[in-house]
Order: sequence, then structure tokens, then C-alpha cells
Amino acid sequence: MNKEETPEQQESAKILVVDDEPRNVRILQIQLNARGYTVYTAADGLEALDAVEKEMPDLILLDINMPRMDGFEVVKRIRSDEATEFLPIVMITALRDTRENRIRSIEAGADDFIEKPFDSLEVLARVRSLLRIKHYQDTLAKYNARLQEELQMARSIQEILIPQNGVQELSRFRIASRCCPEMAVGGDFFDVWEITPNRLGVFISDVMGHGVSAAFVTVFIKTILAEFQQQIEDNPGYLLEILNTRFNDLISSRLFMFATAFCGMIDLSKGELVCANAGHSFPLLYNEHQKAYHPIGDKNTGNGLGIWRDSVYEITHYPFDALSRMLLYTDGVYEAKNPNGEEFSVDRLQQLVGACTEQSAAELVTNISEAVDTFTNSCPKDDDLTLIAIEVSGEN
Repeated sequence: MNKEETPEQQESAKILVVDDEPRNVRILQIQLNARGYTVYTAADGLEALDAVEKEMPDLILLDINMPRMDGFEVVKRIRSDEATEFLPIVMITALRDTRENRIRSIEAGADDFIEKPFDSLEVLARVRSLLRIKHYQDTLAKYNARLQEELQMARSIQEILIPQNGVQELSRFRIASRCCPEMAVGGDFFDVWEITPNRLGVFISDVMGHGVSAAFVTVFIKTILAEFQQQIEDNPGYLLEILNTRFNDLISSRLFMFATAFCGMIDLSKGELVCANAGHSFPLLYNEHQKAYHPIGDKNTGNGLGIWRDSVYEITHYPFDALSRMLLYTDGVYEAKNPNGEEFSVDRLQQLVGACTEQSAAELVTNISEAVDTFTNSCPKDDDLTLIAIEVSGEN
């Protein structure tokens, strides 16, 4: 169909005329056929529903008063079906019809009215108008369907880049994770990898915003990370500096976007965690001797990726042995809101984690997830949410 064409110019536009008076049906049929429309007819409500199911018309001209099933019930049933809920319906009314019948028609879901005896110009004008609206709706529905297909493909690609939710074993480590994009795709990203036996690399980042634009940036981060992650050695700050330089050169110089990130290396042979932070939320580290979780880092988390090209990321060292555990997360966890607009908050998160010192990594991720879901009471989340808990599996 040419862009300038409208549905009424197509011979394929189908109209269903429903009236128990054959004379009225014939008049409308002649008028509409003359304009190139394909016309189907029905004598009552039940026949109308059957015709809708078989022919799927583009518009219905529907009488109110009919045997077996009146027009009000027909409209209600059509509107209750997802496949036909937006089908244009014009109610045919008589001069004697009351204002109450018109109100009932609107409440049932009718789009417009025409009165008997028919004014052919008015009928055609209303038909053209509603078919034009249906054309726009159909175009939008096709666009949305295609968009959903593209988003699903993007989600599938991102699922390949990010470790799957659940528990995985890597070297001597057990990693439990949950990553929930706010939309089909999101800007949260994490990865874990074996550097050498007993040495684990861990990375988490949160790109500004969410959705498709942020998801594209996570692909960029994954690409750089895959290139340099085996060169981390004992300096995860070096990896953040490379990411920051590339981020400034390729992303921030063209788009106003930045990301936070945390990178660490756990070495069981040395019994330590070496890490660096680029503006990310403080991970929590469990200390077996103190039986408590403590934030990793001080008040200064470092500049986010893409803010300043010459940023330097200092490394810090923490004890990490066979009884240690670490929790990493993005701000979507503590910024999740309940129906009153109150945030879950960092304090509530830390209190919850502090009460879970005897729990495994998997139990910790599950409990935090359930607590956030309960707190938000199924309210739509405004941001992506990621949780990662790491512990030593105990197997050499």
C-alpha cells in the first residue's frame, strides 16, 4: 500500500453490517459497495459474532435492537476479546432511541453513532474517519510487534554476555547471582572469570539509565573486558583505567553517558581480595573473625567510567579466606521504591545482610531478592537490579 493511501481506498477494507431489517442492510450495502468496500451482513448479534470470528472485518455497523442478542451485548463481547478489542464499532440508532441507549452504547465500547434514516454522506464520512484511525492502530501494532521481536533478540544476546541467574561453580568459588533488567534489556553488567587456579576475577558495572541504549554500552564493556581481563594480574585498577580511557574516547565524547564499576581479584593462595572502584556502590565483605559484613572501601569510590579521562583507580587489599563471602550489587537494589515512594535504602540492605551471616551465597541472594520484592509490593521498578554473592566452595 502506498504511504498516501488510506484503508477506505483499498478494496480489501471489510465492513460488517448488522441489522435485523433487510431494507436497512441493503441500503448500507449499496452505499458501501459503491465506494469499493467489501460488505458482510448479519441479521442479529449471534450471527454478527460468528461473522467477526470468520471474516475479521475492519469496521462494524451495528444495530442496537435485534433478536437473540442486542447490540450492547455484541459490543461487550467484542471488546472482551484481545483480538478485537480495538475493532471500530458504529452503533445504528433510531430517532426514537433514548439518550440512555446512547450512554449505554458508549459504556459498552461503541466508537460512534449513525441515525436512521441514513444520510449517505454522513455514513461514509464516519466510516472513513474510523477506518483511518484503525489503519494507524494497525500500523502501531505491527511496529510494536516488530519492536518486541527486536527487544527479545537483544535480550537473548545480552543473556549470552551475562552469566545466567542462579548458582555456578568456578575454580574453587561458588557464585550466586540475580540480574533483573527494568525493561527487556538493561544497563547492569557483571562477569566472573578464572585468572589461574584459586584466583578469581570479578567485575560489576551499572551504565547510566536503562533499556536499549544502556544495553548497547554493556556490549562495549564486555568487549573491552574480554580483551584485557586476563591481564588483570594483581592490579584491577589497571583494567578500570583502560575501560575509562576507552569509555571517554568512544562513548562519553559523543554521548552524555557514564557508568560505575567495581573490579576485584580474589587470590586464595594469598588469602586476599585486591580491588578497585569506579564510583560503584560499596560491596559488602564478610569477616569470619568479626562475624559481620563490612563495606569494601571508604567514602571515596573513585570517578565513574567516562567522567574524567585521566582518572586513576587506587587498589585496596582485604583478607579473603575459605570462610569469607562477598556481596556485590547495583543501586537498583537499594533505590527500589514501595507504593509510598520510600526507597529500600542502603541502611535497610546492610541491616538485612547483617542478619544473614550464617547463610550461603545462594540463600543471601534469594533473601535479599524476596525482601526487595516484598518491600516494593510488585510496584514496577525504576531501574535494573543486580545481586552477586561469592563464597569459597570448599573443594580443592
